[in-house]
Parts: sequence; C-alpha cells; structure tokens
Amino acid sequence: MNAQRIAGMTALIAGAIVVIGMLAQAVVGPTAFGNTGGWPMGPGMMGGGQMGPGMMGFGTSGPALSAIPNAPEVRVQSANFSFTPNEVHLPKNADVNLTFTNPAGTAVVHDFTVPALGIHIVANPGETKTVGLRSLAAGRYDALCSVPGHADSGMRAIVVVE
Repeated sequence: MNAQRIAGMTALIAGAIVVIGMLAQAVVGPTAFGNTGGWPMGPGMMGGGQMGPGMMGFGTSGPALSAIPNAPEVRVQSANFSFTPNEVHLPKNADVNLTFTNPAGTAVVHDFTVPALGIHIVANPGETKTVGLRSLAAGRYDALCSVPGHADSGMRAIVVVE
C-alpha cells in the first residue's frame, strides 16, 4: 500500500468512529461514553460542548425531552449571526420552557447551546423547538451557536438564572 492509500483509509476509519460516537450519544444520551460529561467536544464544534446533569430528562435538573405543561415560556430567536435577546433570563429552582426559533429567512441550521447547563437546542431554518428546564442553579452562563464558525461570527449570548 502506498502512503496516500493508507492516509485515505485512516481518514475514512476516523470519520466512521466519529459518526458512530455521535449516533451513540444521540440515541443513549450523555452516558454513551461512560460519564455525564457527554461527547468531549469544545464550544464551536458540532457536539456543542459538555452536557450537564439532567440532559435528556435524566436527573433532577436541566433539560427535559419536551415542553413542561403550564410552565412559563422564555423565547430566543436566531438572526444573522446573533441571538435575540442576547441576554436570556431564566428563573432558578423553577420549571420553565425555553423556545428557540430559527426563522425561515435564514439559510442554515443554528442551535442555542449553554454547555454549563446541558442545553443544546437545534433548529433548521423555519423551525421552532422547545425544551423544558427544571431547577436550574443560579448564575451567569455563556450561550452560543455551536455550528462551526457561528460563535466566532457573533452568535453568543448570556443566560442569567436568578
């Protein structure tokens, strides 16, 4: 085998391993890799950062699988590489629904990710998604769009839990 063929096979195998890992996490949640930290990707990468406790409805805090009936709603919308509002206020130790909208006029997928809280909401153009949040800890948290290049282009926000 020549060096080019070996490099190609190595890249193919590495890509397959990444895809299998991402699919495993999507199916079984953050415990797919033996910890509650989730897929070890940093901000700005497709994995959206570390996932916190309560991800996918497990545990007592963090995101639930769907909206929580009768809980108040906080809305966030993507724009041309920004979020509106750029400072999101959520109640501490209470139930709240977080709704993320990616308007139809946008050409690409965006997400609203708060790594420290385990929040990762992905919306295609024209989509609106809602997750229920329970018992969030008070604090100021960085939020971003984890699609490569988007946070660096300004898709960042602050989440204030008070």
